[in-house]
Amino acid sequence: MAEVRTYVLDALQREYSFKQGVDVDSINYIQEGYMDSLGLVQFIAELEGEFGIEFTEEELRSPSFCIVGTLIAMIEDKVKR
Repeated sequence: MAEVRTYVLDALQREYSFKQGVDVDSINYIQEGYMDSLGLVQFIAELEGEFGIEFTEEELRSPSFCIVGTLIAMIEDKVKR
């Protein structure tokens, strides 16, 4: 789903652009400083509202939630349900 990928990448790059030549799908957007804790809360609410989904506590605690590629896959899976 290109629209999920585009939406997530655009949202993550509001403050900072991804460096050229970097594997975007493997970036941990929290560790790399693309958002802080308040930004993360807003980002989660934005994603849930945009795609009509809800993340579980388990998903939010998962280290893979902060990896761009796995987050996109998680959202795409939820949208298909």
